[in-house]
Amino acid sequence: MKPLSILVIEDNPGDYLLLKEKIESAGIPAVFVELVESLTAAREYLRHNKPHIIFLDLYLPDSSGLDSFTELKPYASNSAVIILSGLSDTHLALEAIAQGAQDYLAKGEFDEKLLGKTMTYAIERRRNLETLRQANERYSLASKATHDLIWDWDLNTDEIYRDEQGVKQVYGISSNKQICHFDQWNKWVHPDDTGRVIEMIKDIKESKDKDFFEVEYQFSTEAGEYKYIYDRGYVVRNAEGIPTRIIGAARDITERRKLEEALQEARIRQQKAVTEATIKGQENERKQLGIELHDNINQILATSQLYLDFALSSPEVKPDLVLKGKDFVIIAAQEIRKLSHALLPPSFEEFGLIQALSDLVDNITVAAKFRICKNWSDFSEQVLKKDQKLTIYRIVQEQLNNIIKHAAASHVVVSISSVNEGKNVQLLLKDDGQGFDMNTKKNGVGLRNITGRAELFDGKVVIQSEPGNGCELTVTFPCAVC
Repeated sequence: MKPLSILVIEDNPGDYLLLKEKIESAGIPAVFVELVESLTAAREYLRHNKPHIIFLDLYLPDSSGLDSFTELKPYASNSAVIILSGLSDTHLALEAIAQGAQDYLAKGEFDEKLLGKTMTYAIERRRNLETLRQANERYSLASKATHDLIWDWDLNTDEIYRDEQGVKQVYGISSNKQICHFDQWNKWVHPDDTGRVIEMIKDIKESKDKDFFEVEYQFSTEAGEYKYIYDRGYVVRNAEGIPTRIIGAARDITERRKLEEALQEARIRQQKAVTEATIKGQENERKQLGIELHDNINQILATSQLYLDFALSSPEVKPDLVLKGKDFVIIAAQEIRKLSHALLPPSFEEFGLIQALSDLVDNITVAAKFRICKNWSDFSEQVLKKDQKLTIYRIVQEQLNNIIKHAAASHVVVSISSVNEGKNVQLLLKDDGQGFDMNTKKNGVGLRNITGRAELFDGKVVIQSEPGNGCELTVTFPCAVC
């Protein structure tokens, strides 16, 4: 044993000298034995010193009975306190031990051997209590840091220990006494989850190798609202593999689940919007196809049929009518070819993106009332994948159709270039038309289709327009090959 520092709080010099002699006779190494004769002097001494052991007489000039220990306790947190009691003070000494003193000795009723054991055990108890206090402090800090409710379930007694503050925060229950047994606790679990939780506990008890578990369930608060709880734990088993304790941590994940549900709802709404826009786009394409077939090609074929009918009904062959009918058939075939070219994706392997865009622009320029400036002579399409090329082609096609229908433009620029040191490809379509209000038309079907196509390849779409100042559409894609 290391040398001990000892403080004796005693107003009777004779009792002090007797105690000091017995300490020396017991062979206990002590650095010094200090005496103070009042509680006031003891408090002053303890402000500057931390003795290993304090011997406390309960009756002092400025304090008496259990109050002596109660008032000393805040100053003696690092010391083992041994009560010095008279024969009539045994009951008070035991109460002091219940409140935190390490032991007591009845004056005149102990010898050197008992004194030595008492001091040794008192120091050991104090050390154990300090270790336990530190463990509890760590447990409390860990619970606060993780926002978890730590619990310990003794399967032999069916008692479940939980921190009261954690019970309030995580479960919304005012006291653990309401749920300190499994059957009590299970009554608060949502009926949809009760059977699953019971089955999990049964599986743990019957298994001999299942040491970890995790489960999610809904738990009712005292207010009648259900919280989502995530529980995980560890199973403690005896030598025979039978579970004796389950230690776990419960966490309130209600806010997380609400956010997940809100996110899922947002995804569903977004998917519905995309589906709706796709369907509308398809319907618009079908409508345009129907108009082209009915108002253009159908009329051409009807005219051809009319000429041929006249030729066949005439008593003599009229070559000019047959030739006119043939001309209209040729025109119809050309219109169908144009229409099919607009619907079918171009063959990039054979001609490439730039050639396909040139053909598209040239065909539109013939019928359009605006001039198109092509700016892509320095661009190498090798940095793009096939699907990216098709996406760029369809975006140009879609935006040029938008310009034809709505812009009333006289000049259009179509540009493709490498930007950001070759890491990105930028597509630009700019017109000098009448423009539009971004707040009212930014969610149009055509623009949504363009945005949807670009996002499939991590493209970013920027649209700038205002009434009377045309429109500028910029789409930036990451290069497939950098």
